[in-house]
Amino acid sequence: MLKKSTLILGSALLLGSGLSAAEEAAVAVTTEPVAVQLPAAPAAPAVEVSEAELVEMVGFLTAQGGGVATLKLDEAGIAAIAGGLQKGLSGELKIQDFPQEVMQAAFAQAAARAEAAQEGTAELPVIDADALQKIGLVMVAQSGLAQLGFGADDAATITKGFIAGASATAPDPAMEAKMPAFQAFIQTRVAAAQAAAEVEGAAAAAESIAAGEAFFAELAADAEVQKSESGLHYKVLEPGSDAKPTMTDSVLVHYKGTLIDGTQFDSSYDRGEAATFPLNGVVKGFGEGLTKVGAGGKIILYIPSELGYGNSPRPGGAIKPGDTLIFECELVEINPGS
Repeated sequence: MLKKSTLILGSALLLGSGLSAAEEAAVAVTTEPVAVQLPAAPAAPAVEVSEAELVEMVGFLTAQGGGVATLKLDEAGIAAIAGGLQKGLSGELKIQDFPQEVMQAAFAQAAARAEAAQEGTAELPVIDADALQKIGLVMVAQSGLAQLGFGADDAATITKGFIAGASATAPDPAMEAKMPAFQAFIQTRVAAAQAAAEVEGAAAAAESIAAGEAFFAELAADAEVQKSESGLHYKVLEPGSDAKPTMTDSVLVHYKGTLIDGTQFDSSYDRGEAATFPLNGVVKGFGEGLTKVGAGGKIILYIPSELGYGNSPRPGGAIKPGDTLIFECELVEINPGS
């Protein structure tokens, strides 16, 4: 969570994770983002493709890239997972409609079946229809379909393509011939989505930065809070040892990260294990802040946006563009750099 991350938009059918913070929390321990790799340029001449065919290809590639085939589903199973996809696209169901433990249980079934299939087990574990529906629902969010502008009007067509993609067992030459048209189609969608995200992000960032400035104005009343030349604010609770880390060192640290409204976005305490970070490999404010205390020291860091994730936090997380970050840290150990 502390490492600086950048969203890269390519010609793949992918726009980040596509998950809201609540959605991400529901499935974080059991799923990975769906990355759809476009096939190599076809040897056959490009062909004209209707928009309906292109939208259908979106579903086909979502199924292929999502690894649905690894579950070795029968027609009923494919229909169930496709049903979840269609309900997600149409807005009939959302991930947050279900408790986290229910979503995790669904993916536990899928993981058990995929593992058994990979091992060549003769009798595969059953995935019930409800679990498959939830998996299809999550695939909508993970493949970034909403960000690319696909919704209820496209649900039936995408679902048709998804069923075909989930059932396909061999490359389709006709599909490869359509790929240049699909690349142009999806890249246009990606560019539009990126532009919209930038506009939305800039507006959100301006609002968050203003809230941060107001927060720091109030924080100035606390005489124990210090400010560095970079703009980092911090409060030393316990100084720790005399020797302090430098930016070339790594540290073992326990920490809790929150936003100024109290929303917690990360905690090593909750995981029950301190984390090791190179100070020059994390956001600037966090790295600088930990040089203010020695081993055994405790400190609160108040990190303005420009020393945190700026306007480019990880998509789908609790941290939004322009957010001020607060970290309560306990420096456990210093590991000198070379």
